[in-house]
Amino acid sequence: MIIIDRIRINGFRSIRSLQMPLGRSSVLLGANNCGKSTVLKALELALSDEIAVQKEDFHLNEKAEFGDELWVDVRFVPLNKDSKRFSAFQIGWQKEFDGLIRRDHYRREYFAFRTKFQRWPDGTITKQRFIINHWDREKLGEELQEVPHSLQFVSIDAEENLREDLKNENSFVSRMVSGLGSALKKYPDYANKPIEDLRSMLDSLCQTLEGPGTQLPEEVSLTADNIEEFFSLVKSDSEKIIPFSALQGKGSQKSVAILSIVTLVDLLAKQAALQERPLFMLIAAEEPEIHLHPNAQRALMTQLKALSHQFIVSTHSPYVASVCEPYEFRSMQRDGENIQVRWLPQNIDPLEARAIKRLILRFRGETLFARGLIFVEGVTEEQLIRGMFQAYFGDDPSAFGISIMGVDGKSYAPFLMLALSLKKPFCVISDNDGDARHVVLKQLSETERRLHCKAEDNRSGVFFLSPGLAMEGELVYKTGLKRELYDALWACNASPNVSVKSKKLQYERLMAMAPRDIKRRLEKKKAEYSGFLGDIIAQNTYSQPIENMIPSAILRAFELISVWLGKEKKSDLLTDRNFERWSG
Repeated sequence: MIIIDRIRINGFRSIRSLQMPLGRSSVLLGANNCGKSTVLKALELALSDEIAVQKEDFHLNEKAEFGDELWVDVRFVPLNKDSKRFSAFQIGWQKEFDGLIRRDHYRREYFAFRTKFQRWPDGTITKQRFIINHWDREKLGEELQEVPHSLQFVSIDAEENLREDLKNENSFVSRMVSGLGSALKKYPDYANKPIEDLRSMLDSLCQTLEGPGTQLPEEVSLTADNIEEFFSLVKSDSEKIIPFSALQGKGSQKSVAILSIVTLVDLLAKQAALQERPLFMLIAAEEPEIHLHPNAQRALMTQLKALSHQFIVSTHSPYVASVCEPYEFRSMQRDGENIQVRWLPQNIDPLEARAIKRLILRFRGETLFARGLIFVEGVTEEQLIRGMFQAYFGDDPSAFGISIMGVDGKSYAPFLMLALSLKKPFCVISDNDGDARHVVLKQLSETERRLHCKAEDNRSGVFFLSPGLAMEGELVYKTGLKRELYDALWACNASPNVSVKSKKLQYERLMAMAPRDIKRRLEKKKAEYSGFLGDIIAQNTYSQPIENMIPSAILRAFELISVWLGKEKKSDLLTDRNFERWSG
């Protein structure tokens, strides 16, 4: 088994210079214009001759001048059965890469090459490939005439057009269909033999993409010759292909394209296995979630990862991310001309990885795409702080790309690991009763130590409520919320069948209660009252000053968030390390 473990890109489109490690599966995350699509196209430039380079593909510098040179480096390394890097290629790959293999300073083998494009004064663009003799020093060797045929790049694009791919003789689909035709001429006896396992796989994927009960017609026997006929009909746009021309919806067209590519990938793998020759397939998918419903997104990801030897995907979908492992994420962020790539530690403990999947990816995958994060203890705080955020900033957190997440108690460690690793700014807003301060700060310090970074360097901080108080105590004793609390508690017990007089009496009893009793009532109602109170605060029914409705620790957290959003200059208060980390 082999994979590309490193890629270097220079002078290509929006990327001036970028280096990135890749795993067997890699998930590219980030805002628009951070280079995700460019990375996929760079891999395509390196491994295939399908796309041509134009002047506009060269990097445009700050002086609005196009560069004269762009290149992409890829490095292949062998893996053992546990997907760990191995010191030497297997015999099949030794023969395939004969004379092209080099060794690093640890005496581990690799095969690397550079694909270089040069733009000349007369407007012509030339292409060359070179063996890389020394990866770290970028020392080039002899020219590589062509990429070994055993290395295949398979593209699944959000706007895949099957007919256009078939018309492009350099595309993966065209090359595979052509190869299928040649194989049928050479081995005509195989033309009419059903490929039953292919039918089973396609039926399963078809149901996922198009809905329950959908499958290929029973009268259609999946044989090598009618697969070739299908592609020839699509290419010629013949009226004979009525079932497929009837698929006018974008989602259905996408399904046909994906099913077709999956078919060819599976056939290619079978052919390589029968001939006992090495084969490497890198499947690159750009935003595969477009036109697909959530369950189809998850199933498609699982299928593509199983089919490929290496898989790389760019996505904005939490459903796609939810079926991936935490160490597969590559978070890309642009800072002017530079692009930074962040990822979780590759040696992350399996228990930690499971915690991140269980607590974050399974139900809160939007965390990966947030501009900033607010971590709180649970649902009660989520609902309250959402209302306070809206009162303070004038809109819901989602409008600013901010996610509020309850950690179900004090289990902050997985959330801190994810945020610090991917360099996402965060605020922790915590109770300050019992041992809460000690527990939270210990988790933060331990995570910082492991990742060799500080929360302050990431414009992040921890904010505690008043000493000795949890959220309910803070609301009762440290804010100007009084009528708002009465209204929220009254709404919890409100019933449409109660008379106006009874409602008035209930409300009067609430107003007569001592603060201590109000606090107890709030603690009993927890998540129930918080939804009502969050809405009341957001609407500011009684036209209160903001500082009367929001606890001081949360106000300070919002000041920091204002810095993320570029709404205010960073105050002297927030530059104080002790205040930012341990306020309250």
